[in-house]
Amino acid sequence: LDAELSYVRNDVVNHYALSFNLLIPSETNNLHFTWHAKSKVEYKLGFQVHDPMAMAVPQANISLQGEVPRTLSVFRVELSCTGRLDSDVTILMQLNLTINSSKNITVLNFKRRKMCYKKLEPEVKSPTADKNSSKTIFDPVNAAPTTSTRVFYISVGVCCAVIFLVAIILAVLHLHSMKRIELDDSISDSSSSQGLSQPSTQTTQYLRADTPNNATPVTSKCYPTLRIEKNDLKSVTLMEAKAKVKDIAISRERITLKDVLQEGTFGRIFHGILIEEKDPSKEKQVFVKTVK
Repeated sequence: LDAELSYVRNDVVNHYALSFNLLIPSETNNLHFTWHAKSKVEYKLGFQVHDPMAMAVPQANISLQGEVPRTLSVFRVELSCTGRLDSDVTILMQLNLTINSSKNITVLNFKRRKMCYKKLEPEVKSPTADKNSSKTIFDPVNAAPTTSTRVFYISVGVCCAVIFLVAIILAVLHLHSMKRIELDDSISDSSSSQGLSQPSTQTTQYLRADTPNNATPVTSKCYPTLRIEKNDLKSVTLMEAKAKVKDIAISRERITLKDVLQEGTFGRIFHGILIEEKDPSKEKQVFVKTVK
């Protein structure tokens, strides 16, 4: 997963991120976590493995109990398979954080999965077998005739040639059918070239600005919508696309991002402030969803 995943940000726990049970590649043996605290925070670290035969208890390069560093630091957790058997191992790393008093405890559970495989032991050859293998024994009874071997290789070569010819014929037929489909599509596109100027009554989609589920529905004001026809996005240029979204576009300078309400792996929902276009002194509360 090539993305940043924050579990705690500005003293707020991201339970949505903690709910992920991330799969670790079998070749990955170390996990790295970045952490720091602004004030004194004591921690206690623990691990659970559901299949100890397949994986040993994870080891960390920090003590299992202590104080969270005040500067940005990285600690490592080592996940090593035993190689005894094949198993899909579930790992739970629990981090208990205590702030100021023993009553104020925050528990963070990090879930991971890793596939462990059994190690293949190399075969041990006996000395007698090595001595026997060094001598070549010719058995005239079990020796295959030279003529049958040649016939076998010739038949295999003929079969491969036939398969190769069939593959070429199928590829030519496939290209011919694809050209016919493209020709039919070009004919249909030319017959429906008025789709950009005339609205379609069969398939019309509407694009609008979504708000989070917990937002208060707005019923007193109508927002501009953008209608996209069925074939509009098939061969549209960047300038045409900008022209289409011009009616609902909002300048970035008018939006100020505030608190993060929800955070996922590839997107966030912010609480923000939108400045009125006609009257810059007026502001309104909005929700902003970003995607990366």
